[in-house]
Amino acid sequence: MQINTLQPQPASLKPNLPKQTTATATGTTPNNSAMSDAYVSLSELGKTKAKQAEKNKDIDDSNLPDIIKQILKTIRDLKQQIAEKQAEIDKAKQDGLQSEQQQEKLKLLQTELSMLNSALGSAQRSLNKAMQQQELSDEQVQTALSLML
Repeated sequence: MQINTLQPQPASLKPNLPKQTTATATGTTPNNSAMSDAYVSLSELGKTKAKQAEKNKDIDDSNLPDIIKQILKTIRDLKQQIAEKQAEIDKAKQDGLQSEQQQEKLKLLQTELSMLNSALGSAQRSLNKAMQQQELSDEQVQTALSLML
């Protein structure tokens, strides 16, 4: 059985797959043997979401309130974006900024980096405020701080 999450294909382009009966669509064959092969293709968005879920598993598994978990995920995401933006800036500097267009690109990247750093500071302040409002235990505070790093 093939599940394709991409664009539907016209009938002329669809592969010749065996016709499914009600039994095979549910994963069993009429003689009650297990299905031998299954193929699942995830879209790029699905793959990204799966990676994010895996990346934030430690946050999700913690005993913190949901609002704290969400802020921690935001902080982690912002830190990743900052690292990527800094890498772009470093690459632009290494490429030798000779033209006016290249210098403008560098200024734009630096502005974007500044905005990301500002957003990170705001998220960290939100985390501190939420932690105070939630009246976390000492253990929860330590967990939140370690997950923020």
